[in-house]
Amino acid sequence: MTIAVGSLITAADYNALATLINKVYADIYSGATPTTNATTIANYKFGWGGTSVSAVSISDLITDEQLNNIICRANIGVDITNNTPSNLTYVDQGILITSADWTTVDGVLDLLITNKNNMDTTEQTLTSPSAAGNGTSTTARTTAWGTSAVPLIDCVFDVDFTSYDNARYFFNAGGQHQISGSGASGTTVAYGQWVTLFSQMGSVAITLDNTTQTGTGGTSTNKGFYDCIPGDPTNLSAAEWTLLFTSGSGSGAYGSYGTYGSGCYAGSGGYASLGLRIYGMLSTTGDKFHIKVSLDNSAICTAVDGTTTIEVKERRLNNQTCTANTTVSTPFTVNLTPYDPQYSIGNTLE
Repeated sequence: MTIAVGSLITAADYNALATLINKVYADIYSGATPTTNATTIANYKFGWGGTSVSAVSISDLITDEQLNNIICRANIGVDITNNTPSNLTYVDQGILITSADWTTVDGVLDLLITNKNNMDTTEQTLTSPSAAGNGTSTTARTTAWGTSAVPLIDCVFDVDFTSYDNARYFFNAGGQHQISGSGASGTTVAYGQWVTLFSQMGSVAITLDNTTQTGTGGTSTNKGFYDCIPGDPTNLSAAEWTLLFTSGSGSGAYGSYGTYGSGCYAGSGGYASLGLRIYGMLSTTGDKFHIKVSLDNSAICTAVDGTTTIEVKERRLNNQTCTANTTVSTPFTVNLTPYDPQYSIGNTLE
């Protein structure tokens, strides 16, 4: 959007900028619900959940404070996104706003739209929700498993966002859920194989549109938060909810080995036969995100002793603050505080 040299800046011009910054920094699609429509999902990827800028009426004069409210939000966006190069300069009271100034602001907003989900990791922090007092995000099993009596174990983490919009803001601003496994104090061969698998895979990250791993050993289905569909979290074990699986898990869905019979797959296996699966599912209204981790030892069918632990951590945007340090009539501060969900265990490793 450009303004001709010598032309007046109108309410319509200002409102066009306000709409752009609200689309990225705030949310013009609030009240969203889960969907599989690609066009709608593309719209839902806009919005960090900040406070919006109000439109002005035709009879209103465009003040320095109004424009600085847009600039302040844009500068937060510059700080948290990659490939958005420079902060904007605030407008002092009584200074004439030129068409060039307007074009500069508009150009930065266009870059924010392009890079809205391309977040700078230095502006994010990886935390343990359990350690931060935001519920329970770690579950451990201290009794042996992996034989025909208990060939597989799984757990479900419930992440409560209170609304689908809050979940969108979390992931749109670079939020992730990172899942990792570990073992301790075990002595059996199968225990050692699972510890090796956990170590090789590293951390598995669920992002807004993908599931990745820091190591190797797992196969991603290239699905993320926006690909997860609603369902029954007590039956979270089908291919349509699979986010990542190891080679021993077949397609990632239960039953990939065929009939268990005694509870174990007919034949012996090794490291490559271990079946680790990660699933993702939304509640019907999208206010809760369910993450299931399944550990399948059926192909080996020997005891996994010691302690087996699965943990979910969150990487989310740091709190952002911007203060307009100019001679505005009413100095102000703009904050962007990412939503902090609550965590609980739907079922422990059992």
